[in-house]
Amino acid sequence: MNKFFSISLTAILVLTLTGCGLLIPAAVTPTIAPTITIAAFPTEPVIETEIPLPTAMPPTATPSPTATPAQISMISAEVTMDTYSLRTGPGRLFTRIETYDSGAVVSLFGREISNNWVLVKTSDNYSGWMNVVGLKLYGDINALPLFKVDDAQVLQGHVYLPGKIPAKAIQIAMSEKGSDSSTAPLESISNQDGLWVVYLPADTVGQWIIGPNAWVCADTNAATPNAEGCTLNGTLPKAQEITLPFSQDLAIEFEILPLNP
Repeated sequence: MNKFFSISLTAILVLTLTGCGLLIPAAVTPTIAPTITIAAFPTEPVIETEIPLPTAMPPTATPSPTATPAQISMISAEVTMDTYSLRTGPGRLFTRIETYDSGAVVSLFGREISNNWVLVKTSDNYSGWMNVVGLKLYGDINALPLFKVDDAQVLQGHVYLPGKIPAKAIQIAMSEKGSDSSTAPLESISNQDGLWVVYLPADTVGQWIIGPNAWVCADTNAATPNAEGCTLNGTLPKAQEITLPFSQDLAIEFEILPLNP
């Protein structure tokens, strides 16, 4: 709009001066149209404008200091069971590296998301995974960094009380179909969010049975203490049959059934 107004005003002045005989011809300075560069994206033309050269060299930028990796915090723990296994992965089906007796001290330097398994370094310089059930921890497990478990199948889900209330300290067991499920190895215990996670070697296949089979009286919110320990406030749901390999996108959810539905 301003450019149009300027051209119009110039034209009026030229006509006026011509009519009065006062317009004196002068040398015309040629103008160079600005170069137009067509950008790939967006499609509208971008007009280059003249940029004055700097009168001095800009100061040299100071490079940012290289970040120093944070040290991994460690806590210690004592083995509380004899012939307790150190494994290559966080699960009973992973290869046993070595066993340790009650009283052995290990250093913990990592954990997985459910806090059931921890990465440890032993006094004889082996590293691997141990289940926390057989360890007495001297420190806060939540202070340890989380580690992603590679080369493993990961099964996970939740255990709930009626009303979708997370059920804490419910044991999840898993066994091959057709085996004695009553002796199925403990694989996970639900945490404060009701979350449980089971890790299996990547090449594990076949038909399996998985489900809650017990609870920990000292920690669960799903039971009432009594003279014998505690009584579950409801009944455990039925186990589910799954086929391995299992899709990582699926979750297996369990809900404790009320006593009087």
